[in-house]
Amino acid sequence: MVDDSITSWRVMLVDHDKLFSAALATLLTGSKFIICHHSSSLPEAISALRQGEEPDLIILDVPTTTSPDELTQFKRLRNLADHARLVVLASNRTHQNLTFALQGGADGYLNKSMSCDVLQRSLQLVMLGEAVFPADVANLLITTGVERAPPAGTKAQPPSNELSKREVQILRCLLAGQSNKAIARNLSITESTVKMHFKNVMRKIHAQNRTQAAVWAIQNGLSPLVTA
Repeated sequence: MVDDSITSWRVMLVDHDKLFSAALATLLTGSKFIICHHSSSLPEAISALRQGEEPDLIILDVPTTTSPDELTQFKRLRNLADHARLVVLASNRTHQNLTFALQGGADGYLNKSMSCDVLQRSLQLVMLGEAVFPADVANLLITTGVERAPPAGTKAQPPSNELSKREVQILRCLLAGQSNKAIARNLSITESTVKMHFKNVMRKIHAQNRTQAAVWAIQNGLSPLVTA
């Protein structure tokens, strides 16, 4: 996790739109985020990293449609910048570019239309170790079978067999979109017990919220628990 006491973060922008990049740099003026480099394309950003550029955060703009070659380049960028956090910034939220972000190992997926304050808060969460994605990202993963690539340098997570049978059931209920109350009813336990199990699961898999827990569950082969 990144130290919250740090005074500033070096940011690399990867965006063909230099006008937008200049506007974003202006919006971030006075914040902890300092623009250190601008690349107009993924190959240019990869070249900059190979030449010694060391950003703490990379913000990558993606078009509405992306190609397999761009995904390959994105993954190469992710591997080269294993010390940096990586955020995809999109003009329009589509399944394709959200899938692109997940498969490429991004740490966050944000929309260009969000306000400056929300953008800065979201970027700060990313730098504090959060995975910042739309709330329904788990539903996308479930319905499309997309897997989020683990970011470079990510610690190995415990396999699901290190979780108790009940904890696995809790995660499968989460994937089915059930609330704590519904999980308690379906598993014939109290809601406080459900919360206790969730707390233990979060600690074991190093998740900080339900979305991260759902992403972990899917990556580790769990399926939604369908109950009558």
